[in-house]
Amino acid sequence: MFITQSLNSIPEIVENENFSEALQKNLSQHYVNLEATLLRAKVLRELSKSKVQYIVQSAIQAHQYNVAYLFSPFILANLNQKVIYHSPATDAVLDILNPYYQAGKSQNFKVDAALEALNLYLDLSHLELNAVDFFYYSLLKAFSRTDVSHIYLITDLKLNRQKIEELEKFLKIQIHIIQTDPSDQITHCAELDMRKLLFKHKDQTYIEICEKFSKLNAQLLCANGSYSLEQAARLIEDMFYAEHIYEKLSVYAEYIQTCLQKDVSSLNRIA
Repeated sequence: MFITQSLNSIPEIVENENFSEALQKNLSQHYVNLEATLLRAKVLRELSKSKVQYIVQSAIQAHQYNVAYLFSPFILANLNQKVIYHSPATDAVLDILNPYYQAGKSQNFKVDAALEALNLYLDLSHLELNAVDFFYYSLLKAFSRTDVSHIYLITDLKLNRQKIEELEKFLKIQIHIIQTDPSDQITHCAELDMRKLLFKHKDQTYIEICEKFSKLNAQLLCANGSYSLEQAARLIEDMFYAEHIYEKLSVYAEYIQTCLQKDVSSLNRIA
């Protein structure tokens, strides 16, 4: 697919799965020259002063414990790290976020503006792509940014670690794999109660859920060696109890909702 031999490792990252025709068509609509974009980003990445963490998460379905990672961008942002989170806009995700802002609505404002203001941006995809195509599409978006220093791949897909290591060296970027298990289900409750999850007072059910969420997200913090797994889990659990995650989510939601309303106002003036 690519003239540059090292880039041909990209379509081989997912074991036994390549780019589909539908994905190639989608990419051609978004990139004038994908290869040139990737190579330019590789060169400029080493010169970039800004360092962004990019999270790619496969689709979250109802009752799966991997919904814990939806809170990872707020955790990282609380630690003054710039982070982009990219995942499909499934019902499970929208059910959590919609009470705070119109998460299901398409957003046309600039990602960099949100990163500058709040250190985070949730890129919820509405594209009709299968799991493999979404993974590749999201990964290419990450590779195309000149400021991305770390990529976290949160997925149940079987990945070729050798190909990933080759790309790490070539693209000068650190890639971390966090393997998920779709069968790991939240059986304690029918649906998440955000007031119990994000606020101080928790019953035994939410004490256990919070502990599990903290341990899962700790993998991101210790991936680059900044914390041990135990230290990271304790730090994140404190954020759940001290309402720091709720506060970050609330501020982000207010910012995004304001931007959405401005977009509507601008359209009304044009009309």
